[in-house]
Amino acid sequence: MKRILNMTLSLIFLLILTSCAESSTLEKIGMITTVGYDKGEDEEINTTTLILETDPQSMDSTNVISSRSLTSKGARIESNLKSPKKLESGQLRVALFGEDLAKDGLFNLADTLSRDHSISDLTFLAIVEGNAGDLIKHKYPQFSDAGQYVYKEIEQNIKGEVISSPTLHETVHDYYSVGVDPLLPLLKLEDDMINITGMALLNGDKMVGRISPSDSFYVKLVSDRFKAGNFEITFKNGEEDVLFPSLPPSADIAVALDTIKSKSTIELIDPDSMTFNLNIHINARLQEINRDINLSKNKNLELIEKKISKKITKEIEQLIQYSQSKQSDVFGFGEEYRTKEGHSKLTDEEWHDRFKDINVKVNTKFVIIRTGVVE
Repeated sequence: MKRILNMTLSLIFLLILTSCAESSTLEKIGMITTVGYDKGEDEEINTTTLILETDPQSMDSTNVISSRSLTSKGARIESNLKSPKKLESGQLRVALFGEDLAKDGLFNLADTLSRDHSISDLTFLAIVEGNAGDLIKHKYPQFSDAGQYVYKEIEQNIKGEVISSPTLHETVHDYYSVGVDPLLPLLKLEDDMINITGMALLNGDKMVGRISPSDSFYVKLVSDRFKAGNFEITFKNGEEDVLFPSLPPSADIAVALDTIKSKSTIELIDPDSMTFNLNIHINARLQEINRDINLSKNKNLELIEKKISKKITKEIEQLIQYSQSKQSDVFGFGEEYRTKEGHSKLTDEEWHDRFKDINVKVNTKFVIIRTGVVE
């Protein structure tokens, strides 16, 4: 009995000592949640590090440290010299790249992050219009820090299927995969708010162009499957032929869609002429329309379906042409070409050179599965 009592007391003391050690250790660690990289002078990198403050006596919930170095690891060393706590990256959630740096190439930094075993593959990457450091340092009335703001904003737009997921794992995968290029969110600081202004097109690891949020929807439509999401599309009543005589030919008809389900396939139909078929099938609920149109008539629904199909086809064709002009294959046509033709030795440079000359026939079938609110 005495032996059991002694063992119980020893276990209790051990737990108390362990908890004290953990608390003490936590107070000595500076947990990095967000990091920003900007182009500096003489090939230097300006690094801005946002640190979560764990000291209960601290007046601020976060701390920001700026440093300059030729490498990200060198920046970490310099930041540690300015920090009273040892900096750790295990809680990193967001890595931001200034636009000027992204145009020169960001993969050395992204690759370094991916090789750090303490950093999660689910860390979000994004490009900032302007300076990434300024966005991180800014004080936001509705959020305690920029990292939390950016992380939640990107996360909810991924869940809403507005943008493609820009995790570290997916970006590195697309970089190393021949026949597809990465696509990253574009952020901008405006009036105490961080806005997603579109997506950045990359050729390899260099930013070469940008697309609007609506075009981001089309990229996701081509390269992925929708299972939900919301989208608004506008077309002219009489752009080619007057759909509804009761409305002026110049009238804009805006349609809000939700509960979108889609499936797309890319087929290489002629390797000699580099011709592809892009087949897209979309089912969606018509949630709202801005004109007084009787949606109980099947004929009217069929007219809207036909018009939306043409509109989507035209805009995807224009988006593909723009991507070709930037030699950025964010759709993955190159993966289909490499798989079907067995070009195991195809390089990124070779595919980018060929991509600008491919021919794509877009076939869109849009179906309204039901209607919702009408105003």
